[in-house]
Amino acid sequence: MWKIQIPKTESKVEEATLFKWHKNEGDKVVKGELVAEIETFKAAVEINSPNTGIIYRIFVKEGETVPVNTVIAILIEEGEEIFPEDIKLFLRNQKKDSPRPEKEKLISSVKDKVLSDIKREKIKIAPVARKLALAKGVDLSLINGSGPGGVITKKDIEGYLSKTREKTDFTIKEVRELRGVQKITAERLTYSYKNIPQFTLYRKIDISSILVLRKDLNTQSDQHFSLIDFIIKSLVSTFEKYPGFNAIFEEGKYKIIKEVNISLAVATDRGLMVPVLNNLENKGISEIAQIRRDVTNKALKGKLQPEDFEGGTFTITNLGLQGIEYFNPIINPPQVAILGIGKSDSFLPLSLTVDHRIIDGAKGADFLQLLSKKLASSKREVIKR
Repeated sequence: MWKIQIPKTESKVEEATLFKWHKNEGDKVVKGELVAEIETFKAAVEINSPNTGIIYRIFVKEGETVPVNTVIAILIEEGEEIFPEDIKLFLRNQKKDSPRPEKEKLISSVKDKVLSDIKREKIKIAPVARKLALAKGVDLSLINGSGPGGVITKKDIEGYLSKTREKTDFTIKEVRELRGVQKITAERLTYSYKNIPQFTLYRKIDISSILVLRKDLNTQSDQHFSLIDFIIKSLVSTFEKYPGFNAIFEEGKYKIIKEVNISLAVATDRGLMVPVLNNLENKGISEIAQIRRDVTNKALKGKLQPEDFEGGTFTITNLGLQGIEYFNPIINPPQVAILGIGKSDSFLPLSLTVDHRIIDGAKGADFLQLLSKKLASSKREVIKR
């Protein structure tokens, strides 16, 4: 008997959403065969069978979000006899090993604070009111008790809740819960916006010579070159003078990275994916184009694996196809900069957002100016290795 579990794809990932089951209870599978797909950390991750056997029991339904390491199914050998005690043992071990989601930790911390305040006798509260406050996570320091001696009553708690309850004068058509990629994206963007002081610089670049070169290469070669390929090549060259933009900031340390690993935002049916194009520092334009096509195709087909999202040092996001010229891209932590690409003709609008803890305005402007020169430079400069 074997466990099929939610894998730990990255150190900061604590939960995942089961996107789709490809097998049902009772189905036969072979080792390495696809059994399910999950979504986590902006990745659609395939879960393969750990061995050859039969799917005996499925514990997690499609759409459910559970902690990493959760046992989602049990696989048995054909003809193997299973007893109820075996299943209970699996589930018991699962509960011991699985970390609590952040939401549970938050609720627990609120309850602990309420209990702590009560135990220290800072707050006088009736038992029934205490129970309601714990259930609702009410901050008792915000409530004035109306009972004898200032004791907080159930009526006080209910009054507080009624005042803070959301009031609307419209009809809610539909309520959608964020799951999978959307949920992870929302959490990471919220963290970035709240915790990273960031600002955006804008510049329009003459790319007429690059457009001519791109047209010539696409005519002469079997490969298809995108404008993004030339931008990446120019970024690599710009990092040689300004390596501090190809960096990460984590655990209070600013780390400049030797390898150039570009995180490229790709819009897919499942949401925004940001896979990484690795080790571009010594690549020519043809190699960059091939890597970019391979990774983008994997993203669009839902074939990305956890390792395809690891190690990014700088992010590019493109809204030019949607007709947007300038925008404020949000930094992809722990990186320190992100470049937004706008709608181009013979000029290309760029929006560079940087981490102000690491990069000041003058340095950001200098970086963007040099990148502009690289993109507007001679053909030889752009396509050289």
